[in-house]
Amino acid sequence: MMAAMCVCAAVAGCGQTEEEETMSEVIPVQVVQPESGALTLKNEFVGTVSPQESVYVVPMVSAEVTSQSVAVGDVVEAGQELCKLDSEAAELQLASAQAQYDSAVAGANAAQIGYDVAEAQYEGTVAQLDAQMWGQKNLQLYQLQAQEEGIQANIDSLNEQKEELAKQKSDAQSGVDELNKASRNAQRNYEAMAQMVTALETAVDNTTKEAALTVYGTVLSQYAQSLYGTAITYTIDNYQEAVTLAKEMLKSAEAVQSQTAALLAQAQSGVSSIDQGEEQLDSALEEANRGLQQAETIMNITRDQVYADTQKVVDANKKTAELNLDSVEANVASANLGVEGAQIAIDSAEYQLDMYTLKAPIGGVIEAVNVKEHDFATPSSPAYIISNKDTMTVTFYVSEGIRNTLTVGQQVNVDRNGKLYDAAITEIGSMIDQSTGLFTVKASVSASDESLLTGCSVKVTADTYSQDDVLLIPYDAVYYDDSQSYVYVAVNGVAERRDIETGIFDEETITVLSGLTTEDQLITSWSANLREGAQVAVQAQQDAGQESGTQDDTGEEEQEEPQA
Repeated sequence: MMAAMCVCAAVAGCGQTEEEETMSEVIPVQVVQPESGALTLKNEFVGTVSPQESVYVVPMVSAEVTSQSVAVGDVVEAGQELCKLDSEAAELQLASAQAQYDSAVAGANAAQIGYDVAEAQYEGTVAQLDAQMWGQKNLQLYQLQAQEEGIQANIDSLNEQKEELAKQKSDAQSGVDELNKASRNAQRNYEAMAQMVTALETAVDNTTKEAALTVYGTVLSQYAQSLYGTAITYTIDNYQEAVTLAKEMLKSAEAVQSQTAALLAQAQSGVSSIDQGEEQLDSALEEANRGLQQAETIMNITRDQVYADTQKVVDANKKTAELNLDSVEANVASANLGVEGAQIAIDSAEYQLDMYTLKAPIGGVIEAVNVKEHDFATPSSPAYIISNKDTMTVTFYVSEGIRNTLTVGQQVNVDRNGKLYDAAITEIGSMIDQSTGLFTVKASVSASDESLLTGCSVKVTADTYSQDDVLLIPYDAVYYDDSQSYVYVAVNGVAERRDIETGIFDEETITVLSGLTTEDQLITSWSANLREGAQVAVQAQQDAGQESGTQDDTGEEEQEEPQA
């Protein structure tokens, strides 16, 4: 472009005649037609490999290593023994705790035996005191209590009978209400049948007969259907049969009316009988309640006035015996607490003893061993580092612009010495890393071999900026006038300038957002004389994809923003 500007300047310095000759020259050009498509930029990053799961096995106690079971590179299972530490002191502590537990159990057993003896003594004392109170008072109280309970049982029975009668009365009253309704319906039906018979019998000429059949013909036909199974249409010709059938319907309605009335009277009589039964039960309940009150009065007088002083002495003696038993029971509870405390001491000693055997918390590969036999292990440094390498994590750093193009779950490629692995983004940082000034991104990759070593560097390739449904043209075909981008197109043998809006680009291709169509003939060759209005001769036409090359070439590493 600079060379073109220099040539233009040189041409401008010549005379008018020379410029006219230059303008009259026909410039041979190559053209392509813009193609609609998509452009995706790829960026490369340097990542560091680490196991997705890695643990440090740190001793919980300080002690000498007595045995070593694993070495660097060994594969271990979760719970597998790694090494043993000198546990003599812990074993002595466990033995002491066990001895204290046995002593506490013996003391608890002795306390329980003492409680059993005291309980038997208490029960004997209570029985003896109760025997002292057994006599006329207790016998009388027993009899009065039995009498009172009998009266109460009778009252309960009478109340149950009353509830049952109330339910029966409710059911009977419901029946009476239904029969009343049925009786009214039967009466209305009978009256309607009587009216129908009167209307049919009083009809003397064909006009009145036809009028009567118009009103009652459907009812008569339906009734005939119910009697004979066949509907009969009644006319003047069989009018007498209609009259006969109407009289039969009247008799049937009269029989239903009588039967309903009889049932209603029977139901009403049942309700009256239930009312009488309720009155009798109320009277019996009143008499029983009076008897219960009398029995309770006699019971209270007997309880409150007979042998009152003796009862106080007996109660005091019982209370003393109960307190003695409670004291022995408290000794048993205290002994049981001693057993529980001794058991806790054993559990603690066993837990302490277990600390002297280091075990693998996860399955994986031994990455580092920092202890050896007869060394002194301490909690200040890890004895082992174990990594689960079934899945590895690749950590890399990107700028904010690149970060905003990535998504969790997006597929990326990992290259380790030419060997490619498929990976997926699992984490995109939301805070700038202070040491790099970039955002942290992590991807998960399944490693079926040992090529991905912990801490090794890899190349990560990821799709970043992308534009779809845009026009693609060769990058070299675009010119710039200050900040305005433009191209030349061939129109009827003349070069025409087109201002365009561009998007992202790589080394060979740039996207056009506006200003061109797929029908335009884009001039891709360069000439010092190429300008607005210059005459051109199209020499060749290619596809934009062939002219510009691949549309997915890799962009520059750590590209901040899409280039425009």
